[in-house]
Amino acid sequence: MLIPTSFQKLPSVEGCHSGAVIMGGTVGQMAGALAQLSNAKFLGEAHYPISHSLYGRYGYNTSTGGNSMPRPLPGYKGKQYYFLYQSTALSERLALMINYNALTLDDTPNIKVKLRPATGNAYNATPIDYGIEYTNDLHIESDTTGAESVQTLFTGCELIEAPTNTTPDLPRPLYVPTAKRGDLLVLEIELTGVALIGVHLYDIFESNVTP
Repeated sequence: MLIPTSFQKLPSVEGCHSGAVIMGGTVGQMAGALAQLSNAKFLGEAHYPISHSLYGRYGYNTSTGGNSMPRPLPGYKGKQYYFLYQSTALSERLALMINYNALTLDDTPNIKVKLRPATGNAYNATPIDYGIEYTNDLHIESDTTGAESVQTLFTGCELIEAPTNTTPDLPRPLYVPTAKRGDLLVLEIELTGVALIGVHLYDIFESNVTP
């Protein structure tokens, strides 16, 4: 069925409690409004702001000063973050947006993303999606000074089929297998030469679904 994106108002109480079996337009109105609630308005999303010290790469004092925004530090090589995401029954494909700052002074910037189940030892559980990789120049904007500006990466919202890769793909939405939809998931992000500023995760809207 098609999922309406324009506002769908539920039928009036009087129209549903009239002492007679409801049918026709009232039923269609209710079906459209409920489909929009479950498949559009109730889709999951999560937002993770990441805090950083602004002391600068070499500490803060009168001679070196600090930074006005996060910059990658020399130790940002293989730095890992783990974000919990409570998926929904409709979390089939997840769009990912990353805000970052990258610097080529110490390493070649790189970002790898995986999706794991939050069962047992969540940090080591077998990935349910081996994920994607952003590489320098091809995807990541960087320079030798770490210019104080926030850059953005986005996977897009393509309705991909279930991936079969066992190594990171080029950027695409993440995929949640049927058995894991509705479960608590772990989004793993590994960084080199990148300061992560914000991560945003969204269930992707599908305009046509099978009831």
